[in-house]
Amino acid sequence: MYGRMLVAAVGLSCIAYSDALAQAAAALREGQRVRVTSSVERTPVMTGVIGAVGADTILLRHKDRAGDSVATSIPLSSIARLQVSSGRHSRWLTGLLVGLGAGAASGAIIGVATGDGDDPLLGPGHYALMGAVVCAPVGGIVGVVIGALTKTERWQTVPLDRVGLSIAPGPDGRLNIGVRLTL
Repeated sequence: MYGRMLVAAVGLSCIAYSDALAQAAAALREGQRVRVTSSVERTPVMTGVIGAVGADTILLRHKDRAGDSVATSIPLSSIARLQVSSGRHSRWLTGLLVGLGAGAASGAIIGVATGDGDDPLLGPGHYALMGAVVCAPVGGIVGVVIGALTKTERWQTVPLDRVGLSIAPGPDGRLNIGVRLTL
């Protein structure tokens, strides 16, 4: 009785596992730039371009540590994390905000340092405000230029299987079965 239940559980797990792998493979296409975290490769995180997508493997074209182009076949079952590049994007908005803040802060410091301390109507706060108002736009322009020239790659995580099954021969000749369920 228990043997039949075990066979049924393993069979259902295999179906669910192969379905999850097929869904992950369907989300990938040749020519996509990906970042793969693998549990079996020498280099655990590899970035490259998909050369081919099989039913249970992907062929990743990437550069090795020496800078040579190589192709590595990676089993989908060994992939712990898979990310697809959405392209390189500039950081102009971040640069603008940082530049405005830095310009305002430095302008306030310069305003206080160069203000006339003998004027009874205008205090150090007034000079700080004038310096911040004058220097903030300059800092913002510099920040936008630097941010526009700074390009970063954005990654989107591809959901992988939620059920995993591994079957491997053990050192004593027995068959080892492992089931993984990620919630």
